[in-house]
Amino acid sequence: MNRGYQEEQDLIEVYTRAQVVASIVWLHGLGVGGSDMDGLITNMRHSRELGLHHLAPHAPLRRITVNGGRPARAWYDVLGDPADVPPDEAGISESAGRINRLLNGERRRGMPSEHIVLGGFSQGGAMALHCGLRYPHRLAGIVVLSGELLLPERLADERHPANANTPILMIHGTEDEAVPMADAARGRDRLREHGYVVEWQEFTAGHTVPMEAVATVDAWVHDILEPAASRA
Repeated sequence: MNRGYQEEQDLIEVYTRAQVVASIVWLHGLGVGGSDMDGLITNMRHSRELGLHHLAPHAPLRRITVNGGRPARAWYDVLGDPADVPPDEAGISESAGRINRLLNGERRRGMPSEHIVLGGFSQGGAMALHCGLRYPHRLAGIVVLSGELLLPERLADERHPANANTPILMIHGTEDEAVPMADAARGRDRLREHGYVVEWQEFTAGHTVPMEAVATVDAWVHDILEPAASRA
């Protein structure tokens, strides 16, 4: 695999073949960076044969309220316990704009939107779901790893019909304390109520992506992108 770092775009890129037929945008979790997705990308050994362009952008540095205002890379601020404090809507909106620009950039370079998967872990998984449901061009799929549905009360008004039938894979650890599985499951149920096709997988794990989950993502990505490879 060929790896690169585009400082001007603040992202890491991996090409699994010289000729690529699809792109995957991976959004990392709180406090790390795009390189944190490297373990996932490296171990997706089955789907890499299709020829994939992986992109892992770095979230901006922002002060995190629950961490005493210390700066960390994050897609949005964490203002307190989500059960008691409203989410950082301004941060979510700002990051959504950046993610949409990245997706649009892939389209301008000639990658059809239906050959693009949007995925992420934790905060990144939440943002992948948030943006994917609202993106005005059909995506190949959405992967949510240890993430949750943000702003569920707005979904009915803000979702875009372009991705009404886009497959969604949600994976969660039964021992996750950072994002309790019950919270993610409520989001899953809300999505299904709105008619979304959601594949749900749970593993005995905490707030992490075990190798069994990587294998599940790998196989799922291969299945939804293989038609694109066969047409190339």
